[in-house]
Amino acid sequence: MLIDLEEVEKPFSAKSTVCIAGGGIAGLVLATALADAGIDVHLLEAGGREIEGRSQSIYDAEMASTKHAGTSEGRFRVFGGTSTRWGGQILPYTDDVFLPPVALSTHQWPVTAAALRPFYRRVEELLGINNLSFDAEVLETWNAVLPSWLKTNQNLALRFSKWAPFSRRNLAQTLGIKAIRSGRISVFLHANVTECLLSPDGMSIEAFLVRNYRGTRFRFVGQQYVMATGTIETSRLLLASSSVCPRGVGNCHGQVGRMFHDHVSAPVATVNGKARSQLLTWLGPYFSRGTTHTGRFEATAELRRQYALPAIMAHLTIEEPEESGIVIARDLFRSIQRGNTFSVIRGKYRRLPAASLQIVRLGYHARINHRRVVSPQATVTLRVDCEQSVRSENRIRLSEYAKDALGIPKAIVDWRVSQCEIQSMRRYAQFLHRELNRRGLAAIDWHPGALRLRSDDFPSIRDTNHPMGGTMMGHDPRQSVVDDNLRVHGVDNLYIASCSTFPSGGSSNPTFTMMALAFRLSEQLTRIAGYSGASYTVSQVPSRSDELMSPLR
Repeated sequence: MLIDLEEVEKPFSAKSTVCIAGGGIAGLVLATALADAGIDVHLLEAGGREIEGRSQSIYDAEMASTKHAGTSEGRFRVFGGTSTRWGGQILPYTDDVFLPPVALSTHQWPVTAAALRPFYRRVEELLGINNLSFDAEVLETWNAVLPSWLKTNQNLALRFSKWAPFSRRNLAQTLGIKAIRSGRISVFLHANVTECLLSPDGMSIEAFLVRNYRGTRFRFVGQQYVMATGTIETSRLLLASSSVCPRGVGNCHGQVGRMFHDHVSAPVATVNGKARSQLLTWLGPYFSRGTTHTGRFEATAELRRQYALPAIMAHLTIEEPEESGIVIARDLFRSIQRGNTFSVIRGKYRRLPAASLQIVRLGYHARINHRRVVSPQATVTLRVDCEQSVRSENRIRLSEYAKDALGIPKAIVDWRVSQCEIQSMRRYAQFLHRELNRRGLAAIDWHPGALRLRSDDFPSIRDTNHPMGGTMMGHDPRQSVVDDNLRVHGVDNLYIASCSTFPSGGSSNPTFTMMALAFRLSEQLTRIAGYSGASYTVSQVPSRSDELMSPLR
């Protein structure tokens, strides 16, 4: 069932077994998994089915220090959320991310890698990704030779990310359609949660209070509640839900919004000549069974101990000329993901004839050679990506003066890159410089600022649109916001499905692990629903406005 609250003129109250705020990746995974288990769900999406300026403006935030680009460039308030623009890259965290070496003083996770492995596989199936290995052994599938120095290297691990097919990346077009057609799920568009309303004793959530853009108010009541509103918005809404507890929901110990972190990334070299050919052989991109694979050099736990490094890795980026057939093909595939293929074709049709030969060549090599073509004109860059030290002063807080169109205080993003990250990236770049030179790969134009430890001229460092933290997972309520089951400490029926719960960032895209945690949470909520023995049905959802909402406090 699909209800657009913009078309509803009168307030109403509605009940469900589980109420989920957020119709992005985590919300859709969780809602459909619960429905498959027989649980009735209300799914509240603040945006519509297309990107809208008025919805996006709700995400406007202030920067207190370094600009966090992902705050404005990496968040999409629309049905499907970031999956409408997501690259579809997945790679599981290594064991040492969950249980880091003691010497590194990195936060330990309260869940293990082993506990998430079954759910990782469910994510691969959902995204239509093959079941090949993430490790270097996958090179044998494509008859590529892995040199002996890489096979036995104690400091460098070669692992491969997988990339979902473009047609499966936008979850609004897969799980979203399933949710709308489900008899167990009611999807509400333009459902802006304005408060997580606490009970008078502060021990549970009574309702999600919601407004549309007309100002009409709605009340959604559930047995269990889930915040799946993304890292920054989750902290903002919890802090702004202050009518019962002035510090906000789940914030008795002042931890909501703290420990905000991302990955930081910078180019360290331009790759040419023999080195370019060789690195492309090892690091991809390869294409197999509908899945693209790209390699990366990851620092092992041993190297991290030696150099006091956080989780860190190096990978290649490939920038093709804008007029090339490869770029046109990429844009067409992205248009499939975003659902605007016609407009892209209309904008590029004059370039299609000239680029058609390259597009045919691209398809031939993908099918026959399992390789993605990289043209001689492409710029190949070696980048280093590094997890951040998780620090309390990096945080999301509320503006005292600025409010959005719904009357909620805007977020202030207080984020900065420390010397710890900068020096770690330089040490790793220096290590790669020495290691690759030893192997005869000298035709690499290393950026001087990336190698000089005392230089302030570090090139183009920025975040990677991977915001994490703010509602950190942990056993101690004084130092975390949710427990190992993602339940908010001290609030019996509120859970958070978001990268905001991550105690550390690892060196992989966090979306894969977040989706695995959402599947894991679905099993937890299914068990709770089974114990309670009670369930609301979607027939109790008013189709328009025939049930008046209870007065709001």
